[in-house]
Amino acid sequence: MDNINIAIIGAGRMGTLHGVNFSRKVSKSRVVAVVDQNRQLAEKLGSELAVKTYVDIDDVLALPGVDAICISTPIGTHKQFCLKALKAKKHVLCEKPLTLTVTDAEEVVGAVQNSGCLFQIAFMRRFDDGFEAAKKKLAQGIIGEPVFIRSTGRDAGLPPVPGWGSDPDACGDISFELCSHDYDSMRWLMADEVKKVYAQAGILSSKDIAKKFGRMINDTLVVSMEFNRGAFGSVDGLLNIKYGYDARVEIVGNEGVILIGGLQHTNITWGNKNKVLSFPASPSFIDRFSYAYVREAQHFVDCIIEGRKPAVSAEDGLAAVKIAVAVNQSIKTGKAVNLD
Repeated sequence: MDNINIAIIGAGRMGTLHGVNFSRKVSKSRVVAVVDQNRQLAEKLGSELAVKTYVDIDDVLALPGVDAICISTPIGTHKQFCLKALKAKKHVLCEKPLTLTVTDAEEVVGAVQNSGCLFQIAFMRRFDDGFEAAKKKLAQGIIGEPVFIRSTGRDAGLPPVPGWGSDPDACGDISFELCSHDYDSMRWLMADEVKKVYAQAGILSSKDIAKKFGRMINDTLVVSMEFNRGAFGSVDGLLNIKYGYDARVEIVGNEGVILIGGLQHTNITWGNKNKVLSFPASPSFIDRFSYAYVREAQHFVDCIIEGRKPAVSAEDGLAAVKIAVAVNQSIKTGKAVNLD
């Protein structure tokens, strides 16, 4: 098969990232169109990639030369665009989270199963060297039986305020917006499903912003969870913590421990007469997982060419949605929530 022709749906931050990767860093792929209802954004990315731009996804789905689409739009549009693309027999790479409700996610899963098309949800941590190495070590039984996993996800800033990414109704709050990656990587590493969650959340580091702009997402989330085989887990998700982007995981087994990630972004530490050692933290999630994003995109293209199912499926997207919904329910009720 020749190059896979890909249309980028959504020309914001993530659409730009994926567009550049597919266009310049992924082999056997070619970006052929950019779609965004904001014509100015579409034209900006289209100009950078030297491709045609559109404001309506239907116009692109009607093009016979488009093999696949990459959906990088607000979460509330994911279901609609996924269903349209699958009906048009286009392969789909969809940004996380899959949807905001379990019912909508189940509908997408059903459409994928009936379409004959490939579908990949964009959980890029699975393509990070550290996460991949940890998964292999766990499969080898290096630490024995995993009994506890802790996932830390912290971002130096906030989604734009005001904006859909900071509106809890539009983005699903911090549980969906930030911690979907934690939920997916935890169940993947543990090779087990989450049975029960208890969560607390609040606006702690962004009180002045919330006071100025009104309602916004929580910036601090702590989740305790239990897995089906009895292991425990915890998630701490924080926004607007200033010091840098921070993604770390610790898995404790009955015979050892695995640590993924660290605070140091590049392999340099410096000091001076003040007797203080310093090192750079990762500026953003894009910097921390830059290589993983390229590998994620390459995997999608390779799966289309080779006719194999992507490693991260629509079912994985559904599983993360179930956890995120349960976490939000626990925050609202103040009680532990069992997952079906």
